[in-house]
Amino acid sequence: MTDAAIDPVTDAEPAARRRGPLADLLGGPRVDIGDAELLVLVVCNLVSTVGLAGDIARHLQTPDDLQGDFLSSWHLVLYGGVTAVGVWLGVGAIRHGPRFVASAGWTTAGFLMLAVGGMADAAWHAAFGTEANVEALVSPPHLLVFAGLGLLLTSPIVILWRRPERLLGVVPSLVALSSMVTFLLVTSLFTGFLSPLASGMSLSQGYVEPMVGESPVDYDQVRGLGIAAWTSALLVAALVVLLVRFRPTRGLVGLSIFLCGAPVLALSDPQVVQPLVIGYAAAGIVAEVLLAVLGRPTLGRVGAAVTGAAMSAALWSAMFAALAADGRLQWSEAMWGGTILLSAMVGATVGALVALPIPGPGDELVDGSRAT
Repeated sequence: MTDAAIDPVTDAEPAARRRGPLADLLGGPRVDIGDAELLVLVVCNLVSTVGLAGDIARHLQTPDDLQGDFLSSWHLVLYGGVTAVGVWLGVGAIRHGPRFVASAGWTTAGFLMLAVGGMADAAWHAAFGTEANVEALVSPPHLLVFAGLGLLLTSPIVILWRRPERLLGVVPSLVALSSMVTFLLVTSLFTGFLSPLASGMSLSQGYVEPMVGESPVDYDQVRGLGIAAWTSALLVAALVVLLVRFRPTRGLVGLSIFLCGAPVLALSDPQVVQPLVIGYAAAGIVAEVLLAVLGRPTLGRVGAAVTGAAMSAALWSAMFAALAADGRLQWSEAMWGGTILLSAMVGATVGALVALPIPGPGDELVDGSRAT
């Protein structure tokens, strides 16, 4: 992104532009939400993420034991986290006035959508029963919950985006990157049919998902290619959005990418999925090195494309190498080599697209109008 796309809004700009329509309705400028408040929000979001992950895993792993589902322990954890977010909004409104709710508008929207999704989920279960296996990933009320949680998880990044800093201290770095990691994990859960994190799990009764590269069956190879492309696109898009705007504290980017793959150790047999975790660790190291080399201080469009390509290629190269070392790589050279190249191409394309410059405030467009 260009400087015009990410420079902070200055005091010289109109107040309406600084506040937004909801803040105009409530009156006054935006409230500055501090690091401590953001950390509390991140903890609330993390509780909601753990509850959702546990619930989705239960739907996938124990589809025959879902009676009394809505009041299950994992549902209580999920909605306990959501309730905590509501308390966070309420306390903020008491401390700063109603403008706080508008200043945390992304959080407010996510909270409301989650509330609607929860009620819809209860009604759905009463009318149609409880979903199992892949049904749990595409159930309409579950997708509403996913959308709401996505808004919640990314809301700390939206709040940080309004600050003028590019170089982030430790606390803002943890806030931004933990939000990115939890969003990626939740998205990977809901797209488990195209996620490497489903390796070793059973999405369909009687069938255990193989690692990418582990099965020579045509269907598994085609699905493996889809997994490689989707995982690369998702990981690069989420990371590049941050790295063209912020420069996090050194070392935390690599750790965050590793944490995107580490949870699979708790979902499946660690011995089975270890190659995937090695792949994520390699991708994290590559991203950290390239950020140090290409960041000025943040990534430009070329840097984003190079980082996206190298990070994606590193993930799958390291994973295939670990599979081969275990004697489990069943794909031909054309398949695993092509997968590495395909993922690099996807990563480069997504990185370059995400880093495209956008018109800044006041820039004149072709039709004579000005960007706002």
